[in-house]
Amino acid sequence: MTGSLRFTSLIALLVTAGCSGDIPYRTESFSEMPECGKIYEEHSSDQKIKKYAPDSVDARCWGRAAEERAAYDLLFTEFDDQGWVQGTAGRKGIARDHHDLLFRRLNDLLAKYQDHQQYQGLMLVVFVHGWHHNAEANDGNVREFRKLLGSLAQDAHLLAGKEKGRRLVGLYVGWRGESVTFPGLNYLTFWDRKNTAERVSQGSVRELFAKLDVFHDRSGDGHGSKGVRMLTIGHSFGGLVTFEALSSEFLRDAARYQDEGEKDLRRRPLSRFGDLVIIVNPAFEGVRYEPIKVAGQRLPPLAASQPPLAIIATSTADWATGMAFPVARFFNSLFESDPKEERAANRKTVGHNDRYTTHRLSVCKTDDAECWNACAENEFAHMAVFSLKGVQPGEYLCNGLNLTTTKEWAPTGNPYWVVETTGDVIKDHYDMFNPYFISFVRQMYLSVATNK
Repeated sequence: MTGSLRFTSLIALLVTAGCSGDIPYRTESFSEMPECGKIYEEHSSDQKIKKYAPDSVDARCWGRAAEERAAYDLLFTEFDDQGWVQGTAGRKGIARDHHDLLFRRLNDLLAKYQDHQQYQGLMLVVFVHGWHHNAEANDGNVREFRKLLGSLAQDAHLLAGKEKGRRLVGLYVGWRGESVTFPGLNYLTFWDRKNTAERVSQGSVRELFAKLDVFHDRSGDGHGSKGVRMLTIGHSFGGLVTFEALSSEFLRDAARYQDEGEKDLRRRPLSRFGDLVIIVNPAFEGVRYEPIKVAGQRLPPLAASQPPLAIIATSTADWATGMAFPVARFFNSLFESDPKEERAANRKTVGHNDRYTTHRLSVCKTDDAECWNACAENEFAHMAVFSLKGVQPGEYLCNGLNLTTTKEWAPTGNPYWVVETTGDVIKDHYDMFNPYFISFVRQMYLSVATNK
C-alpha cells in the first residue's frame, strides 16, 4: 500500500468512526413517563447531564420528545437529511407521523392553560439550531435553550401584559447539524451540512411552520387577544432553514400590503408569521435576501408603531460567516461573471454586507450615562412606549444597549431588519445566548407583544 493510499484510508477510517448517529435522538416520542419529572428538575438550566446506561430510566426520559418542567414545557421535533419528518422513511399507509402527536400535545397545552388559575394562554418559542448541533439531550444548544426558557419563564407575565402570565412552551427543531464528530475534521463538513440545511428547508419543515402559523392565528378570542404568542429563532444553518422556509411568507405579506387600496388600511401593521422571527449569524448569501430588501423598500410609509416582523442579526466578530464563508464562496463562484454589487452579494453573507444593514446594535459607551440610564423604569413599560413611537435614529434600549439606524432602513417602519452587532453583543459565531443579545431579543419581543 502506497503512502498516499494509507493516508487516504486513515482519513476515511477516522471520518467513518467519527460519524454522528442518525436522527431521531428523541426516540420515545411523547410517551407519558411521570417518573421523568424528578430527573428533569435535577438537571435544570444548562447543566450537563451525567452519563447513563442505555437501558436505564434516564435514557428513556432523555429520549422523550417532551420535557415537562415546573416553569415550562420543552418539545422536540426532528428532520432527517432529506428533510423528512423523523421516522417517516419506510412507513406505509396514511401519512400519520410525529407531527400529528406534536400538534396534539400543543393543542392539549393550549386547552389546559387557556384559562388556568395561574396562566392565560401560551408563549411559544421555536428554535432551529445550526451547524455542529442536534437534538441530543446533552447538546450545547439544547442545554442553552433550556436556560433561555427558564429565564423567559420568569418574564412570561410581562410578555402577556396581564395579571396572569403565559405558560412558556419551547419547541426545539432538530436536524443532523453534525455529521462528523471527530475533532477538527468536523469543520470540513461546512458545505455538506449547508447542502443538508437547504434540503431540510425545502422539506417538511415548511409544513411545520405552516401548521404553527395556523395554531397561532386560530388561538385568538375574536377581540384581538391571542391565546398563543410565538417567537421563532434560527441560528447559523438553522437560520438558513428558517429563512428559506419562510421567505415566501415575507414576500407575500409585503406584496399584499402594497396592494391595499385604502390608505387607512395601509396604516395598520403588516400581517406576520407568528409574532416575530429572529435569525442569528445566518450562513446564507446576500443574494437570497435581495428580494426581501426590495419588497420592504417598496412598501408605502408605515405607522411608527409598525413592529419588526423579521430581524437578521450578525456579529462583526463572527469569523465563520464573515471570513470563512466568503472565502469558500469565492472558489465556489469563481467562474461566474457578475457586476460588482452582485458579486459581493453572492459571496458575502447577508449580515456582512452594508447593502442590507438597516440597524447597528452595540453596548453603551462607558461614559454615556444617558444610554446606561435609559431604562430606569420597568422594562415592560419602556418597550410599550417603544412599540408606540417606533425606532428613533439613536435608540437607547434597556440593559446598556444602543440601537441605531442606517440609510438602508427605508421607508420608516420597514419591518424587515438586518442588524449588525458588535463583538460585545455577540462575541463569535456560536455566542447567540450572550446575555446582551438575549436582552435584545427579549426587548424586541416585548415591543411586539405589546403591539396588539
